[in-house]
Amino acid sequence: MDFRQILKLQFDEYESETKRLVQGLTDEERRFMPSGDSHHIDFALWHATRAEDVLLNLGAREQDQTWTNDGWSDRFGIPAEDLGLGYSAEQVRGMPPTPIDLLLAYYDAVRKVTLEYVATVDPDELDERCPFEPLHTQLPGITKGGVLAHMVVEPAQHLGQIGYIRGIVRGLDG
Repeated sequence: MDFRQILKLQFDEYESETKRLVQGLTDEERRFMPSGDSHHIDFALWHATRAEDVLLNLGAREQDQTWTNDGWSDRFGIPAEDLGLGYSAEQVRGMPPTPIDLLLAYYDAVRKVTLEYVATVDPDELDERCPFEPLHTQLPGITKGGVLAHMVVEPAQHLGQIGYIRGIVRGLDG
């Protein structure tokens, strides 16, 4: 098994777990915030998808984001440059209500591009410096390979948040 297959397995498992966790939740359950200064499931899912979109397209592929290319910003009613980084609790609460079908359609569109890239990336390219300069503030010296590694860590954190909030609103077996 090579690194591409391992990454695909990781992304596939993340996808199935994400969809399992949001399945059957009501809009109210998905918008529940455990405390006054926390996130809700819709925000965590949207932000994790935005992060994957930015990391992949600007940090590795050197292409425009799916968010802006395919008009997702307009469909969500959220500015094109926004990715939810550093949001206050008020901003999280102010996120426009979003149907789960729209959240998952954007997620699927980004994931499709991610898997296409992972399947075809040249291993030698992964040692190249990430071209997206703002990412170097958070992760100095990051390479394209480092971007792919971060694409495992970042979404996993948000998946944990989604699972935690689901557990609060539905219980252990919910």
